[in-house]
Amino acid sequence: MGRHGAGVLGLALVAACSVYDASLIVEGNAGVPSRPASGTSSPDDAQTLVFGLKDVFIRQSAEMAARTGIDLDLTVTNSRDDATCMPRTIDGRVIGQPVIDGQKGIDNSLGANLLPTVGSALPCLEDNIALTQGRGVGTVVLWVRDWNGQADDASVTAVLTTSVDGTTEEPSLVGFRASDPLNLVYLDGDQSTPAPDPGWAFDDSWFLDPVDFRPSDSGVPTLDRPKLEQVDGYMASGRLVVPLLDRTEFKLIGGDGRLASDGWMTVVVNGGFLIGDISEDQKRLERGLFTGRFSIEELGAATPDIGMCDINANVIESLFGQFADIHSSPSGDGTGVECDAFSLGVTFNGVAGRIAGLAAFSRPKLEPCASTQPVQIDRCCPSEWLYGGTRIETCNTLETAEKVARFDALPSTIQIPVPIPEPLY
Repeated sequence: MGRHGAGVLGLALVAACSVYDASLIVEGNAGVPSRPASGTSSPDDAQTLVFGLKDVFIRQSAEMAARTGIDLDLTVTNSRDDATCMPRTIDGRVIGQPVIDGQKGIDNSLGANLLPTVGSALPCLEDNIALTQGRGVGTVVLWVRDWNGQADDASVTAVLTTSVDGTTEEPSLVGFRASDPLNLVYLDGDQSTPAPDPGWAFDDSWFLDPVDFRPSDSGVPTLDRPKLEQVDGYMASGRLVVPLLDRTEFKLIGGDGRLASDGWMTVVVNGGFLIGDISEDQKRLERGLFTGRFSIEELGAATPDIGMCDINANVIESLFGQFADIHSSPSGDGTGVECDAFSLGVTFNGVAGRIAGLAAFSRPKLEPCASTQPVQIDRCCPSEWLYGGTRIETCNTLETAEKVARFDALPSTIQIPVPIPEPLY
């Protein structure tokens, strides 16, 4: 076992849903609803919606993965012969396995074959993501713009970003100190009183990460210039559909750096979609799905960031590369090239809020594998407490005791462990 505790042998033994309801989309394969007629949209459409995302569910099983996602390659794969890319080879030897699609051609090899491995190696990862998201630290924020406010709109714009911090307080009363530009405080008095965390009751304010926005002429990042603006979105019968630009990131932060094991999971996709149902009162984004093509190269870059320090490029190729089921670009489908990516589907929900502005600084990157000292696997989380570990056994340091208090302080609307999404069919 390597110095960081996530042993390759254990991973090899393990590697082997709101669930997105394909039956509600179209007859046949699991796709996305058709774009409404162009007349449903106008250049004057100006309504906006902001959702903080929660309930990000990643501890999938093969059964869950089979109904979580869409048919990304427009082919139902039942054997190696009908796949849209060739199985991977190493030194002339075929290592790729036929990755069978889920219901209605759903593509989600990552959920079926890799996420169970991640959950075994890092048992608190999903809980830690839910904790930090719930506290407003790196919460994924979806900003929908240029909407007509109706159930059908042929053209909306979306921005996917993250918060540096969030609060349920009136934003004019809070801000960041020069000595601590990452955590909100009340601006009156000596500025030592922390602002309350988000309450997830439809009135939270998000201070966004400036790294996701371009500078204005003054050289300061501005909300008017997002770096990655998804301009091809639409609404169909209340369902938001956002075809994602290549290299769109879904960043999931699992800690604030107080523990050496804290890390984050950045999923970079091509040919993807973000989908979700906007509730009638516009306060919730329900049955959310993030789906796309996650390349082997990007997976190799992501694993050290979440604390899987023993997973180097060779392991990615030999152990996990066999489950690559899709090409990293839709243009590579059916052209005889090797599979070089994993299909994925990750579910979530969203709660309406508002954007308060940009923070002045980004949170520093978490690097759990940078230490030369052994890093203990984090087991201080509710998921571990449910399966035999006690708080005293798993949270026996000052830092983890503080973490327990943060779990306990979350509002009841943030459930940890994240509830297993219910199938809709």
